[in-house]
Amino acid sequence: MSSVFYQVSTLNALMLGNFDGVVTVGELLSHGSWGIGTYEGLDGEAIICDGVAYDGHADGEVVPYGNDEKVAFSTVANFNEKATEFGIADASDMAAVKAALDEVRAGTDGNDNYWWLVAMKGTFPTMKWRSCFKQQKPYTTLSEAATDQREFVSRDEEGWVIGVWCPSFVDGINMPGWHLHFLSEDKKRGGHILEMSIGDVSGTLESYRELALIMPDNPEFAGLDLTEDLAEATAKVEGGK
Repeated sequence: MSSVFYQVSTLNALMLGNFDGVVTVGELLSHGSWGIGTYEGLDGEAIICDGVAYDGHADGEVVPYGNDEKVAFSTVANFNEKATEFGIADASDMAAVKAALDEVRAGTDGNDNYWWLVAMKGTFPTMKWRSCFKQQKPYTTLSEAATDQREFVSRDEEGWVIGVWCPSFVDGINMPGWHLHFLSEDKKRGGHILEMSIGDVSGTLESYRELALIMPDNPEFAGLDLTEDLAEATAKVEGGK
């Protein structure tokens, strides 16, 4: 099975409003069965869970997406034999969750210059997530689109948390630190996690030395200034670290 961290588009391109689809869901899933992202037009939050692509819509509904739907931004990978199995109990908030995940990373090869994928299944006493409404052309920036996002809060959830960790040197290509999405056990709720706590989870973690980066081929992408420092705007929209 492939040990490549597969990424579609760049975070700065998404921040600047390049929301056109780049690859199909079918193509994405051929490179990874676990991951996160968003769909064409910023259509909700992508949660790639065990080979199925789900979309957490801003109306609160989660739907599975077919192979012909398109992805605007995503990171996916597969777990392999060298993946680490772990457990976490009683992490009281997002900061504690990320600290616990970093401790698990440190207990493996701990390489801060690699990419990492995590999937956790278990109980979450608190979960707060968001999703954005699908945008229409001409697209605005992600910061502006996110002003109309919808936020959801739930308690005593069971389900999945899936996410990626990226190194600092890829700032602008992706978001340094942790980026986590939620999918409920019944596959009816989910999106980009803003805050959470862990009751008890079991998880899988793996690092990746190889990155495959697929750039958009739309005309608007050619005119973007991807050297612009968008770290502050990204932190407000996406969180991280």
